[in-house]
Amino acid sequence: MRALLMLTALTFIISCKQAKKSGEIEDTPIQTEVDTEDLAIRGENLLSTYCYQCHDPKMSMDNILAPPMIAVKNHYIMEGTTKEAFVADLLEWMSGPSAEKSKMPDAVEKYELMNHQVYPDSVIIGIAEYLYDNEVEQPEWYEKHHEEMHGSEEE
Repeated sequence: MRALLMLTALTFIISCKQAKKSGEIEDTPIQTEVDTEDLAIRGENLLSTYCYQCHDPKMSMDNILAPPMIAVKNHYIMEGTTKEAFVADLLEWMSGPSAEKSKMPDAVEKYELMNHQVYPDSVIIGIAEYLYDNEVEQPEWYEKHHEEMHGSEEE
């Protein structure tokens, strides 16, 4: 009986050690590179979720509630604007929109001042980085409107 008890205890101890080994983390390299495709999908989803209620590129010029995001991008990202500067500008704007902060005075006049939206900085940064790094959809009417407002790019 004593031998059976010792054998059971020994079996239990060995099985616990093997279970621990099978649950251990393998020696795999830590992923340090972020998948840019995943970031783009995340950014596009953030843009759709948080911005397109008012800045929807599928809306007509008469029905859109705010300038399309391509207009925001074109007014806030100029030649020489770094990604960090653009992200900082968008964070500053979203902290409390005001006419003084706006780089789009015509849009403020046309659509009025954007209501203050309380979004986490991580959401704003994700949107800003996506806008900076990617082409964004523009409404069918946008090119003609942009040319009427700002002239052709070749001038």
